[in-house]
Amino acid sequence: MGNVADGDVVGHFRLAYQAVARFPVLIVPPLVVGIVPFGLVFLIGGAAAVMGGLMGGAVGGGAGVMMGGVVGIVLGVLVFALVMGVLWLLSSGMVVVMARDALAGREPILGDALTAVLGRLGAVVGASSLVALAVWIGSLFLVIPGILAAVCLMFTLPAVLLDGLGAIDGMRRSVAVVRAHVGTVVGLVVGVLLVLVGLVIAVLILGMIPLLGGLARFVLSAAAVSYLTVVGVHFYRLLRAA
Repeated sequence: MGNVADGDVVGHFRLAYQAVARFPVLIVPPLVVGIVPFGLVFLIGGAAAVMGGLMGGAVGGGAGVMMGGVVGIVLGVLVFALVMGVLWLLSSGMVVVMARDALAGREPILGDALTAVLGRLGAVVGASSLVALAVWIGSLFLVIPGILAAVCLMFTLPAVLLDGLGAIDGMRRSVAVVRAHVGTVVGLVVGVLLVLVGLVIAVLILGMIPLLGGLARFVLSAAAVSYLTVVGVHFYRLLRAA
Protein backbone atom coordinates (compact mmCIF):
# COMPACT_ATOMS: atom_id res chain seq x y z
CA MET A 1 0.00 0.00 0.00
CA GLY A 2 3.01 2.30 -0.08
CA ASN A 3 5.34 3.69 2.56
CA VAL A 4 5.22 6.90 4.58
CA ALA A 5 7.64 8.39 7.05
CA ASP A 6 7.24 7.13 10.62
CA GLY A 7 6.51 10.62 11.94
CA ASP A 8 3.98 11.44 9.23
CA VAL A 9 0.75 10.79 11.13
CA VAL A 10 -1.41 12.32 8.38
CA GLY A 11 0.31 10.10 5.85
CA HIS A 12 -0.54 7.02 7.91
CA PHE A 13 -4.20 8.04 8.09
CA ARG A 14 -4.14 8.56 4.32
CA LEU A 15 -2.61 5.14 3.79
CA ALA A 16 -5.42 3.54 5.83
CA TYR A 17 -7.98 5.45 3.79
CA GLN A 18 -6.44 4.16 0.58
CA ALA A 19 -6.75 0.59 1.89
CA VAL A 20 -10.46 1.04 2.62
CA ALA A 21 -11.07 2.75 -0.73
CA ARG A 22 -9.28 -0.06 -2.57
CA PHE A 23 -11.06 -2.83 -0.65
CA PRO A 24 -14.58 -1.58 0.25
CA VAL A 25 -15.44 -5.10 1.46
CA LEU A 26 -13.87 -3.89 4.73
CA ILE A 27 -17.09 -2.06 5.60
CA VAL A 28 -19.32 -5.12 5.09
CA PRO A 29 -19.06 -6.56 8.66
CA PRO A 30 -20.28 -3.42 10.47
CA LEU A 31 -22.92 -2.88 7.78
CA VAL A 32 -24.31 -6.38 8.29
CA VAL A 33 -24.25 -6.11 12.08
CA GLY A 34 -25.97 -2.74 11.80
CA ILE A 35 -28.85 -4.32 9.86
CA VAL A 36 -29.25 -7.40 12.07
CA PRO A 37 -30.90 -5.60 15.05
CA PHE A 38 -34.03 -4.80 13.04
CA GLY A 39 -34.75 -8.49 12.58
CA LEU A 40 -33.60 -9.55 16.03
CA VAL A 41 -35.88 -7.07 17.79
CA PHE A 42 -38.95 -8.78 16.38
CA LEU A 43 -37.58 -12.31 16.48
CA ILE A 44 -36.13 -12.39 20.00
CA GLY A 45 -38.41 -9.81 21.59
CA GLY A 46 -41.59 -11.27 20.14
CA ALA A 47 -40.67 -14.86 20.93
CA ALA A 48 -39.65 -14.00 24.49
CA ALA A 49 -42.88 -12.08 25.14
CA VAL A 50 -45.04 -14.92 23.77
CA MET A 51 -43.19 -17.61 25.71
CA GLY A 52 -43.32 -15.55 28.89
CA GLY A 53 -47.03 -14.91 28.43
CA LEU A 54 -47.80 -18.57 27.84
CA MET A 55 -45.81 -19.70 30.86
CA GLY A 56 -47.30 -16.97 33.03
CA GLY A 57 -50.80 -17.81 31.88
CA ALA A 58 -50.30 -21.47 32.70
CA VAL A 59 -49.28 -20.53 36.24
CA GLY A 60 -51.34 -17.49 37.12
CA GLY A 61 -54.14 -17.04 34.62
CA GLY A 62 -54.81 -13.61 33.11
CA ALA A 63 -52.57 -11.72 35.53
CA GLY A 64 -49.88 -14.31 34.94
CA VAL A 65 -50.03 -13.69 31.20
CA MET A 66 -49.30 -10.01 31.69
CA MET A 67 -46.53 -10.60 34.22
CA GLY A 68 -45.05 -13.39 32.14
CA GLY A 69 -45.08 -11.15 29.08
CA VAL A 70 -43.19 -8.43 30.95
CA VAL A 71 -40.62 -10.92 32.25
CA GLY A 72 -40.29 -12.37 28.76
CA ILE A 73 -39.64 -8.93 27.28
CA VAL A 74 -36.96 -8.22 29.91
CA LEU A 75 -35.28 -11.53 29.19
CA GLY A 76 -35.60 -10.82 25.47
CA VAL A 77 -33.78 -7.51 25.93
CA LEU A 78 -30.97 -9.28 27.80
CA VAL A 79 -30.68 -11.96 25.11
CA PHE A 80 -30.74 -9.26 22.42
CA ALA A 81 -27.94 -7.34 24.14
CA LEU A 82 -25.87 -10.51 24.49
CA VAL A 83 -26.34 -11.52 20.85
CA MET A 84 -25.54 -8.03 19.60
CA GLY A 85 -22.44 -7.88 21.80
CA VAL A 86 -21.13 -11.11 20.32
CA LEU A 87 -21.96 -9.98 16.78
CA TRP A 88 -20.15 -6.68 17.27
CA LEU A 89 -17.11 -8.53 18.60
CA LEU A 90 -17.16 -10.79 15.53
CA SER A 91 -17.52 -7.75 13.27
CA SER A 92 -14.68 -5.85 14.95
CA GLY A 93 -12.43 -8.88 14.89
CA MET A 94 -13.17 -9.57 11.23
CA VAL A 95 -12.22 -6.02 10.26
CA VAL A 96 -8.97 -6.33 12.22
CA VAL A 97 -8.03 -9.52 10.34
CA MET A 98 -9.17 -8.09 6.99
CA ALA A 99 -7.24 -4.87 7.65
CA ARG A 100 -4.01 -6.85 7.87
CA ASP A 101 -4.58 -8.28 4.41
CA ALA A 102 -5.76 -4.97 2.92
CA LEU A 103 -2.73 -3.09 4.25
CA ALA A 104 -0.53 -5.76 2.68
CA GLY A 105 -2.27 -5.25 -0.66
CA ARG A 106 -4.18 -8.55 -0.53
CA GLU A 107 -7.91 -8.89 -1.16
CA PRO A 108 -9.61 -9.45 2.23
CA ILE A 109 -11.93 -12.47 2.32
CA LEU A 110 -14.94 -12.36 4.63
CA GLY A 111 -15.09 -16.12 5.18
CA ASP A 112 -11.43 -16.40 6.07
CA ALA A 113 -11.71 -13.49 8.48
CA LEU A 114 -14.76 -14.99 10.19
CA THR A 115 -12.99 -18.35 10.55
CA ALA A 116 -9.94 -16.65 12.06
CA VAL A 117 -12.04 -14.75 14.62
CA LEU A 118 -14.12 -17.79 15.56
CA GLY A 119 -10.90 -19.71 16.15
CA ARG A 120 -9.86 -17.08 18.68
CA LEU A 121 -13.33 -16.20 19.99
CA GLY A 122 -12.57 -17.11 23.59
CA ALA A 123 -9.53 -14.85 23.69
CA VAL A 124 -11.42 -12.08 21.87
CA VAL A 125 -14.34 -12.18 24.31
CA GLY A 126 -12.00 -12.39 27.30
CA ALA A 127 -9.82 -9.51 26.12
CA SER A 128 -12.77 -7.29 25.19
CA SER A 129 -14.47 -7.97 28.53
CA LEU A 130 -11.32 -7.18 30.51
CA VAL A 131 -10.68 -4.00 28.52
CA ALA A 132 -14.28 -2.86 29.03
CA LEU A 133 -13.98 -3.60 32.75
CA ALA A 134 -10.70 -1.69 33.05
CA VAL A 135 -12.13 1.33 31.23
CA TRP A 136 -15.31 1.23 33.35
CA ILE A 137 -13.36 1.06 36.60
CA GLY A 138 -11.10 3.87 35.43
CA SER A 139 -14.12 5.98 34.48
CA LEU A 140 -15.38 5.78 38.06
CA PHE A 141 -12.41 7.95 39.07
CA LEU A 142 -13.19 11.32 37.47
CA VAL A 143 -13.32 9.88 33.90
CA ILE A 144 -9.70 10.69 32.97
CA PRO A 145 -8.29 7.35 34.21
CA GLY A 146 -10.89 5.62 32.06
CA ILE A 147 -9.74 7.56 29.01
CA LEU A 148 -6.12 6.68 29.78
CA ALA A 149 -7.07 3.02 30.16
CA ALA A 150 -8.88 3.08 26.80
CA VAL A 151 -5.83 4.59 25.10
CA CYS A 152 -3.34 2.21 26.73
CA LEU A 153 -5.45 -0.82 25.79
CA MET A 154 -6.44 0.32 22.31
CA PHE A 155 -4.20 -2.26 20.58
CA THR A 156 -5.41 -5.26 22.59
CA LEU A 157 -7.65 -6.76 19.91
CA PRO A 158 -5.02 -6.53 17.14
CA ALA A 159 -2.48 -8.11 19.51
CA VAL A 160 -4.85 -11.00 20.23
CA LEU A 161 -5.90 -11.62 16.63
CA LEU A 162 -2.76 -10.77 14.69
CA ASP A 163 -0.12 -12.03 17.11
CA GLY A 164 -2.03 -14.93 18.64
CA LEU A 165 -1.69 -13.63 22.20
CA GLY A 166 -4.03 -14.42 25.07
CA ALA A 167 -6.27 -11.81 26.65
CA ILE A 168 -3.85 -10.73 29.41
CA ASP A 169 -0.78 -10.88 27.18
CA GLY A 170 -2.63 -8.89 24.53
CA MET A 171 -3.39 -6.18 27.06
CA ARG A 172 0.23 -6.13 28.20
CA ARG A 173 1.42 -5.87 24.61
CA SER A 174 -0.90 -2.93 23.99
CA VAL A 175 0.31 -1.09 27.09
CA ALA A 176 3.94 -1.75 26.16
CA VAL A 177 3.45 -0.42 22.62
CA VAL A 178 1.72 2.73 23.86
CA ARG A 179 4.35 3.40 26.53
CA ALA A 180 7.16 3.01 24.01
CA HIS A 181 5.59 5.41 21.48
CA VAL A 182 3.66 8.00 23.48
CA GLY A 183 4.21 10.83 20.99
CA THR A 184 2.95 8.85 18.01
CA VAL A 185 -0.01 7.52 19.99
CA VAL A 186 -0.99 11.06 20.98
CA GLY A 187 -0.95 11.99 17.29
CA LEU A 188 -3.08 8.92 16.56
CA VAL A 189 -5.64 9.86 19.22
CA VAL A 190 -5.84 13.44 17.97
CA GLY A 191 -6.34 12.17 14.43
CA VAL A 192 -9.11 9.80 15.54
CA LEU A 193 -10.86 12.63 17.38
CA LEU A 194 -10.72 14.82 14.28
CA VAL A 195 -12.21 12.01 12.20
CA LEU A 196 -15.00 11.57 14.74
CA VAL A 197 -15.74 15.30 14.74
CA GLY A 198 -15.93 15.24 10.95
CA LEU A 199 -18.22 12.20 11.14
CA VAL A 200 -20.60 13.95 13.55
CA ILE A 201 -20.78 17.00 11.30
CA ALA A 202 -21.41 14.84 8.22
CA VAL A 203 -24.11 12.84 10.03
CA LEU A 204 -25.87 16.03 11.12
CA ILE A 205 -25.84 17.37 7.57
CA LEU A 206 -27.09 14.08 6.10
CA GLY A 207 -29.84 14.03 8.71
CA MET A 208 -31.42 17.00 6.93
CA ILE A 209 -31.93 14.93 3.78
CA PRO A 210 -35.19 12.92 3.79
CA LEU A 211 -35.05 9.14 3.28
CA LEU A 212 -31.69 8.84 1.51
CA GLY A 213 -30.04 10.84 4.26
CA GLY A 214 -30.73 8.10 6.80
CA LEU A 215 -29.27 5.44 4.51
CA ALA A 216 -26.22 7.59 3.81
CA ARG A 217 -25.64 8.12 7.54
CA PHE A 218 -25.85 4.39 8.14
CA VAL A 219 -23.29 3.58 5.42
CA LEU A 220 -21.01 6.44 6.46
CA SER A 221 -21.00 5.33 10.10
CA ALA A 222 -20.11 1.75 9.09
CA ALA A 223 -17.36 3.03 6.82
CA ALA A 224 -15.98 5.20 9.64
CA VAL A 225 -15.89 2.22 12.03
CA SER A 226 -13.95 0.13 9.52
CA TYR A 227 -11.65 2.99 8.58
CA LEU A 228 -10.67 3.72 12.19
CA THR A 229 -10.11 0.00 12.77
CA VAL A 230 -7.76 -0.10 9.78
CA VAL A 231 -5.99 2.98 11.17
CA GLY A 232 -5.54 1.22 14.51
CA VAL A 233 -4.23 -1.98 12.92
CA HIS A 234 -1.81 -0.02 10.75
CA PHE A 235 -0.40 1.93 13.70
CA TYR A 236 -0.17 -1.21 15.83
CA ARG A 237 1.85 -3.07 13.20
CA LEU A 238 4.03 -0.01 12.60
CA LEU A 239 4.78 0.64 16.26
CA ARG A 240 5.15 -3.00 17.21
CA ALA A 241 7.89 -3.40 14.61
CA ALA A 242 9.67 -0.18 15.64
